[in-house]
Amino acid sequence: MTEKTQHIPVLLHEIVQALSLRPDMCVVDCTLGGGGHAKEIMKHLGPKGLYVGIDQDPMVIHRLQEQHLEKEYSCQIQYLQGNFGNLGQLLSDAGIQQIDAFLFDLGWSSDQIIDPEIGMSFLHDAPLSMLLKREKQPGDIDAYDMINTWSEETLADMLYIYADEHRSRAIARHIVEERKKKPFETTLELANCIENRFGRGKRHPATKTFQALRIAVNNEYQVLKDSLHQAIQLLSPGGHMAILTFHSGEDRIVKHLFKEYVDTGVISLLTKKPISPEYSETRQNPRARSAKLRSIQKI
Repeated sequence: MTEKTQHIPVLLHEIVQALSLRPDMCVVDCTLGGGGHAKEIMKHLGPKGLYVGIDQDPMVIHRLQEQHLEKEYSCQIQYLQGNFGNLGQLLSDAGIQQIDAFLFDLGWSSDQIIDPEIGMSFLHDAPLSMLLKREKQPGDIDAYDMINTWSEETLADMLYIYADEHRSRAIARHIVEERKKKPFETTLELANCIENRFGRGKRHPATKTFQALRIAVNNEYQVLKDSLHQAIQLLSPGGHMAILTFHSGEDRIVKHLFKEYVDTGVISLLTKKPISPEYSETRQNPRARSAKLRSIQKI
């Protein structure tokens, strides 16, 4: 494992407001991550309140357990390991029924991005995997499989759909040409291949390729849709939900799905337009620049 980085939660005050926290609430945080939002939520919960943190990465849960937050906060705390695409089953198995608020923070934690065991970043050399659950199971497809076996057309479509990469065709063509010589094994091999072909500007030319691979490997778009449908059904009447996205593809999914439920009278929008961080926040935390917060209330 790499050394733990400092986690800076995004739009912290705005999320607390959107969730309308009370001491006796049950709050489900579907993306535990670095725990920044978790700790702020716990501050607002009392002995009758319950915080439920979900993450499919066992190391994320282990880090939070090591902090023994139950000694610092008065609320009940429960951690569930699993993919939030299986939200309903996870909560049912844990005996959690009445949920007053849901939080989805769809940003990747810095620790996961740089963790060589996961292999998501070109900042460090690591095996080309990107599976957030870490262990590859039969039937799983990781970044190595995609880069080395998918057709040029399929690779190009993935880069365009998941990352709006305008050079998707050219990058896919180059990857297919280079893998004929030798399969891509590591993150740096892939990143250097793209940089050698397209040069380096203000942003590394492989940035969007890695973003698209992370989304595709972990099936993030479908998981997001599935989890939002489940969360809206599970949310108690009057309950709130806040969703923090970090790129346009995620935000489009949330926007369109919310519209469906508004049109059928299931929810009401608390944010007509998404909330973005102020300049002061993005200056302190540049990763917050693309963040958008949307929130709803169950009718």
